[in-house]
Parts: sequence; C-alpha cells; structure tokens
Amino acid sequence: MTNINDLAMQGFEIFRHEIERQHLKSKTFQPHDYLLHQGQEILELFWVDSGQFTIGYTANNGRNYSLGRNLVDKHLFGEVEYLTSSPCQFNIQASEIVTAKVLPIKVMTAILQLDSKVGIWISQALSSRYQTGMTMTMNRFLHPLIYNIAWDIQQRCIGARPAVNFSHVYKEAERFGCSERVYSRVVNQLLDMDLIKKLGNQLHVKDLPKLAKFLEMK
Repeated sequence: MTNINDLAMQGFEIFRHEIERQHLKSKTFQPHDYLLHQGQEILELFWVDSGQFTIGYTANNGRNYSLGRNLVDKHLFGEVEYLTSSPCQFNIQASEIVTAKVLPIKVMTAILQLDSKVGIWISQALSSRYQTGMTMTMNRFLHPLIYNIAWDIQQRCIGARPAVNFSHVYKEAERFGCSERVYSRVVNQLLDMDLIKKLGNQLHVKDLPKLAKFLEMK
C-alpha cells in the first residue's frame, strides 16, 4: 500500500514536470526587492528553484516581526493565499538575486486538476510548515525571551537552522518581536553567563553542553 509520503513525492514530481513543460515567464528579483507585499491580492504565484528571502509582518501599531532569513529550495510562494482566496499575509523580500517562474492562477488551478496527488503534495508541505511554525510559536509564548534567543543560536550551531544572522541588531530584535534594547540586554546576559561568544556580527555557542543544560532548565 502506497503511503502518504510516496503520494506526496509523486505529486511533487508531477507539479515540477508541469512547471518545466510549460513556457512560463521568469522574473528576476534584486536584493531587497519584494516578491510579495503584505495585503497584496494574489494574481499569480512564484516558483523558486533556490534562493534566500526574508519574511516579515507589520502589525497595525507599526511593530515589525521578522521570521528571519530563509533559504528555500523548490519552493512555491503564494499558495496559501491562493487556496484561501485571501491577501498576502507577509512581506517577502529577496536577500540575493533570485529568478522565479511566474505561475498565473489559472495555470495553477489547471495543474491541481491534473492529478489528486498534486493536492496531497501541497497539503503535506503546508502541514509540515504549520507544525514547524506552531512549535516556534509555542516556544515564543511559553518560554522566556532568553530561552528563545539561546535556543535559536543553538539550533544554528548544530545545523538545524541556516547559519545566517542579520548584521543589524534591530533586525535580529524583530525576529523575536522585541525592541533592540531588550534584545541587546538578553544577548549580554548570555555573554556574561559564558554560554555564547560574539565574532564580528555573528553570535556563536561557546559551550554547547552548558548551553543545552541551560535550555533544559528553562
């Protein structure tokens, strides 16, 4: 019996084949160009073979929250909004020169109707991102800020997340939904505790076992 992972992989291959088969327009984005704007109506989706992007959200009160810099591979942007007929939820900016294929809504709809396995692939991809996002959200809500910053540094150290940091403190602070002053204070606490060290614009783990024990206690 074919399992859900096999069906999803088959759906992905069908989708990728259709993307390659059709003569879709390409669009090149320069660093800091917006792929999608928060509140934008989705008229087309974007397929990116590989590239780095920053994803952020601006609340009505003007506060910004950043999901950080994300390295994507064979990624579809705009599918959530397409499936829910809703405006774009986030600001998505290129962090480097990126070329994306433009996928009109009518083409996306036609591909979905080709084979039900394409829908299974998209459902699995969205479910995986939902679980990852909820894990991060629960950590942010249920743990103190110092835990979340320390955990983030640890994850980058062990390779569980891309080893990229913003060079500006206020950008790092936005990733944790706090002010630059509060973020700097917490980082200084971790430095004073001898858990991390700073090399240039990067934060690194100084003592991984000690940091792991600290996280267990929080």
